[in-house]
Parts: sequence; C-alpha cells; structure tokens
Amino acid sequence: MESLLQDVRYGWRMLCKNFGFTAIAVLTLAIGIGATTAIFSVVDTVLLRPLPYLDPGQLVVVTETLPQMSSEEIGVAAGEFQDYRDRNRSFSQMAAFESAGFNLTGEGHPLRVNAAQVSASTFPLLGVSPELGRVFTPDEGRSDTSPVVVISHSLWQHQYASDPNILGKTIKLDEKSFTVVGVMPASFRFPFDGAPLSEMADLWTALVFDPHLLQPENRTQEFGVVLIGRLKPGVSLEQAQQDVESIATVFMKQYGYSGTVEVAPKTYRFAAYAMQKARPLVILLAMAVACLLLIACANVANLLLARSGQRKREMAVRSAVGANPSRLLRQCLVESMLLSSLGAGAGIAVAKAAVEGLRKFGPADVPRLHDVVLHPSVLLFTLAISVLSAIVFGFAPAWRLSHVAPRSSLKESVQTGPARGTQRLQNVAATIEIAAALVLLISGGLLGRSFVRLLNSPFGFDPNGTFVVRTLFDRSRYPDPVKRNAIQKQLLQDLQRLPGVTAAAAASHLPLSDTRQIGFRLERAATDDYHWAENSLISPGYFHAMGISLLKGRDFSEQDVPDAPNVAVINETMARRFFPGQDPVGQRFQWGGRTYFTVIGVAADVHISALDADPQPMIYYSMFQVASGASGRTAFVLRSNAGTGLFSAVQKQIWAADKDLPLYQTSTLATLVSESLAQRRFTLLLLGSFAVVALTLAAIGLFGVISHLVADRTREFGVRMALGANRTSIYWQVLRRAAELGIGGCALGLLLSVLASRLLTSSLYHVSRFDLPTMLLVPLLLLGVALFAAYWPARRATRVDPMVALRCE
Repeated sequence: MESLLQDVRYGWRMLCKNFGFTAIAVLTLAIGIGATTAIFSVVDTVLLRPLPYLDPGQLVVVTETLPQMSSEEIGVAAGEFQDYRDRNRSFSQMAAFESAGFNLTGEGHPLRVNAAQVSASTFPLLGVSPELGRVFTPDEGRSDTSPVVVISHSLWQHQYASDPNILGKTIKLDEKSFTVVGVMPASFRFPFDGAPLSEMADLWTALVFDPHLLQPENRTQEFGVVLIGRLKPGVSLEQAQQDVESIATVFMKQYGYSGTVEVAPKTYRFAAYAMQKARPLVILLAMAVACLLLIACANVANLLLARSGQRKREMAVRSAVGANPSRLLRQCLVESMLLSSLGAGAGIAVAKAAVEGLRKFGPADVPRLHDVVLHPSVLLFTLAISVLSAIVFGFAPAWRLSHVAPRSSLKESVQTGPARGTQRLQNVAATIEIAAALVLLISGGLLGRSFVRLLNSPFGFDPNGTFVVRTLFDRSRYPDPVKRNAIQKQLLQDLQRLPGVTAAAAASHLPLSDTRQIGFRLERAATDDYHWAENSLISPGYFHAMGISLLKGRDFSEQDVPDAPNVAVINETMARRFFPGQDPVGQRFQWGGRTYFTVIGVAADVHISALDADPQPMIYYSMFQVASGASGRTAFVLRSNAGTGLFSAVQKQIWAADKDLPLYQTSTLATLVSESLAQRRFTLLLLGSFAVVALTLAAIGLFGVISHLVADRTREFGVRMALGANRTSIYWQVLRRAAELGIGGCALGLLLSVLASRLLTSSLYHVSRFDLPTMLLVPLLLLGVALFAAYWPARRATRVDPMVALRCE
C-alpha cells in the first residue's frame, strides 16, 4: 500500500508537471465519458429501469392483427377478452383496458382529459395501491352500478389543488356524474408508460362492455380492447403465445370467423411494448456514443504513446537501478487511472449538462425522456467505463514502458528515426479513430439525406397559415344529431366571418395528429372480404381549407344530408389500389353493416400517421350526413393571415355558442408538421454533433501522430536534405503517411458502416443504407481533413535546418 501511494503521488506530480498534456487528455476523455454517461442515462431510464409495478418482467400484453387486411395491431374484441381470460393456462391474472377521453366540466373552464377505461382486475394485477382512497371493485364493472372514477396525482394537484377532501366529490365527465374514489401515485401512468406527458392518463374509469358487443353474432364488429396478463411461474412468453393462438383457433371455429376477419393474436412483454417506438432511437444513440468513446480513448492512447518516447530514458534508468517490470507497469497504469478519474469527474459534469439539455430540448415523443436523471447506477456505469478507458488507452503504452531495456533505449536515442513498435501502435490508434469517425459521419450523412428527402416530399396539404382548434360535441350533451349539426354549422359560419379568415372547415381527424381506421367491403366482393382504410368525417370546404387538391369529381355539399344517398370521397391510393384501370367516381362500397356509399370524388394523397409513412387508402365522409362515434370530436381548421391572436377570437366564438365546450390542442398545421419531424430532427442533431466531435478528435489525433513522426524523424530529415533531398519530397513523404493512415481508416470504416447501417434502416426515408453519394463523399471529406491535419507538421518538416538538426543530436 505504501508503494502504491508513492506511485499515486508520483503520478500526480507528473500530470501536474505536464499540464498541457493533462488538460488535453482530460478534456478528450470528458467529452467521450460525458456523452456516453448521458446516453446511458437515457438507455437506463427508457429501456432498462423496470416499470413501477409488481414484478413487471412477468407482465405480458395480448393484442391481435388481421393478417389478410393489415399487420397493424387492433386490440381484441370484447367477447374475445372473456375467452382469453377464462380459457388460458399461462396467466395467473388477466385485465383489459382501452384508451378514452372525456370532457371535464363543472370546475372552471371546461377541460379535455385523457383517460383509460380499465377492468377492475387491473390494479390488483399491477400490484399498485392508490395514494388516497381505493380502486375499483368487481361490481363496478357492470352497467347498472353508479359510475366511479380514480384520478391521477397530476389532475388532483393541478385541477383540485391537492384537495385532501377529494374523495367522494362528484365530477362531470361528458355530462355524466362520477364519484371520485381514489387518487393514484405520481409514478402511475398505466397504460401510457411509453407515451409523452401530453398523452398520459388524467383519470381511470371502470371498463363496462356494451352487452350488444358480447353477443356471438356481433363479436367482430368492434376491436380495440388491449389485454394484459401476468405469467404464471415457470411459463415463458413463447408458451403464452402458443396458448393464446390455440384459444383463438378454437373461438374462431366456434363463432364462424372467416376471410379477412380471421385474427392472429400477438404477445409482448409489457415494458417492450410500451417502449417499442423509442427502442431503435436509443440503441442508435448508444452505438454512436460507443464510437465517440472509442475515438476519445484512441486519442488519449496516441498522446500517451507520443509521451512514452520522452519517458524511455526515465524508465530505463529506473529499471537499471532495480525496478522490476511489474512495478513500472503499475506506475504507468496508476497514471492512466488518475487521468481517467479526472476525465470521469469532468465527464459527469458534461453528462449532467447534457441530460438537462435532453430533458429540455428533446422531442416530446421519446417516452420517459423527462424522467432521465443521473441515477446511482449511472454513476457506477461512469466509474466502470472510466476504469475500462484507463485500461484501453493506458495498457499498451504502459506495457512498452515497463519492458524497456536500458541498453537498447540508450542506443535508440541516437537512431535516425522513431522506434517502429511505438509508431505501429500510434498508427493503429489513428486508424481506429478515423474508422469510428467515418461510421458516425456516414450515419449522420444518411440521416441528413433522409431528412432532406422527407422535407422535400409533398405533404399532400398546405400547412402555411392554417390554424387548428379542437373541441368535442359529446353524445351525452348533444344526443340529437340534428341539434349537433346545427350548432356545428353555425360555428363554421361564425368562424368564417372572423377578420383575416379566408376559409373555415371541420374534421373529426387531422393528418399527423390522430388516426381512425374503418373496415370496408367493395360492392361485388365476397361477404367476408373486408379491407382497412383511414377515415375522417369532414365538412364541406375541408379540402380547400387544408390545401388538399381534389383531383376528380366533386366535394361534399350542403345537400349531402342523412336523407340523401350516402356518398364518400376517397384518396389517390385507394382509387389506384381498389379500382385499377377504372373510373373510381360512381363506384360503391359498404362500410360495416351500413348501406352502400357512392364515390363522388378523388382527393390527393395526404400523409396521415406520419410524414415518413406512405399514404394509405383513405375515405372521407360528410360529418353532416354520417353519424358515428367519431363525429363528436371536432377540429376546426381555419386558413388565415392573422397571427396566434386568432385563437382567442375562436375561443370567444365557441364559448359564446356553448360555454362548456372544451378547447384543447390549439395549434397550427405547421406546428404539427414540425412535431412530426421532432424525433428525426433530434436524432440528426445529436448524431451530427457526435460526428463533428468525432471528426475533430480524429483530426487532432492524426495531427498528433504526424507531429510526433516529424519530431522523431527530425535528424533523419536533416540527413536526407544534407545528402540532397529537396523540401518538396520531404513534404510529400509526410503527407503520404497521413494519406496512408486516412485510406486505411476509411477502408475499415466503410466495412464497419455496412454493418452499423442496419441500425438505421427504420430511420431512413427513401434513402438506401448503401447510398452511393454518401459512401463516396464522406470518405473524401475525411481524407481531406486528414491531409489538412498533416499540413502543418509537413510544413514544419520541410523547414528543418540540416546543420541545426545534426548539431542538436
């Protein structure tokens, strides 16, 4: 221990003595370790940290797809939930939930709240107790009981000022009275654990199934229920999958499922299901910072190797007076550990700042990003990577210095060039730096080209100068469709008259914000041949207000009322896919059990779910002709040259018509477009920043290698010029060495990029992961930077005075 402390004190003095070297090495390590720690904090929170439930690893989600129609998950039907619950052999408990939304009225301004309808078994299955009160009883899942509600900690805090007497209070949800029976803890976000804060549940109500949907003949009319189960001890996910598949096979045969309504159940770990959208992004960033840390370690290794040439005489003398190789190795590793510890300390400061930046400026659709902090486990990770870094960048120089032979070291001091072993290690480190930098640069280049392609692709609508205000005409408050249509039409007329408004329309669902799918059957198709299409209920003039081109036929008119023939407008994709070589106008299809609808127009394609998702078949109905469960939600679309002050004028008009109509998600179409690109922009910005830092570190590392080469070969260059070599040949000799390192690093980097680009596949939009311009231009850029980094050392080599070089030696 005494000798170890002596090594620590000596190492500290050596680092202080070489302050410039220490500062550069610590800064390099701080960048690598800090970035790695920050991204690991995101990985830890988003992917690794268990959800706040009892034994969350045993929670499994069960949902379904309709393979002959689409691969998208649709949940399960109400009657199917009972089959899965009663017939399974894999789960000790099962529960069901659906997402919902309500108008909360009676407490100040009306409020639109997110909600989840859950079965009474949900809370016991999760093993979560309320902060106040109780949760649902089994009897409260029946339609003949008084409705009760459990509210979130956030709603209790912000809407009711943390009222301790909240239990027993009556609140109105969609004009229906509910009694508050419980308040959940702040950490409880089921079932939206993977959603941004704006989509978290504000309250939970008991899930009550419509008796109509439980009838055998109506089982496939409506899906959307999601199941969650707790695996029995010793049961694997694969066994559970086989179990639910066998159950589905039995009930499909029992109830006569056929054609496109045949279902395929799917099981997922609940944590993975909740975080599935964020997983590719987080893994991509983790791989990027691993490259950055590798570059930082290679850079510091190069610094130590360059410094080792200056310390050979010191180590030779220590060896000559009795120091054994293990003692010399320990001394060098202690210095590396001290250097790494300083880098880790500075890296934690960098990580803390980076985490704050991620929480503040990161995209809202990355789940749990707002929860990211530097947990103790993350600090242990920082300690681990600092130790690993010390070993990675310090071992090779330490090994060489601990095995110097005094005689050969003294002899080497009069050689005309550097030791080949040291140069070889420096070259390897520089090559690794360049290769890792190339991987980051190519990844950033591919994402950049993809982002530009996405921005340049047609949206299908004109987002400029278009404002959106949402409200909801719930069925409880407006049970009469005639009255609801009348007030919606009057509001549209009032909004049209506002100063600066050139067009006003309404829709149930808007692009890039919410989606709704319906099943339809073509007129002459088999009775069980259904297909999926996106759907929105719109008012006349919607296409003009949105800037959507009507390519054929006509728009809806005031004459398209419930008593008139049912009509619809479809998009280009649906016309091309289902009516190839035909005029789609006049074609007919059936929606559910309704009468036939006649196509009266074809509108241009619009990106519905996301800008990077290809347009899917789309059906538009007139909201004043078709009454459905979706028509209560209304988004008013206004095209105007006014500023955001328009929102207050719209609010006055809506509340003048009905003071209890909630206003929510007021925005502009341009904002919706920007938000849909937020995660891509965030990924590109972060990966681009890593690539720039990597390029800088690689250039610095190459500059150090070439500078050390020139310094070690000063006498050699002097001898060469004394024997007649011109300065140009010396200049190109140095640049050629830099080019060799650059080409070797680029070759290795291209090979690694081919492997790493698989992680980018899901993030690319109409760009191949082997994009030729990127694969050619990025290596050329890196080679140019490598030659630029070697320019000044090469110039210094040509200015060597032969007489001075020989006299100094």
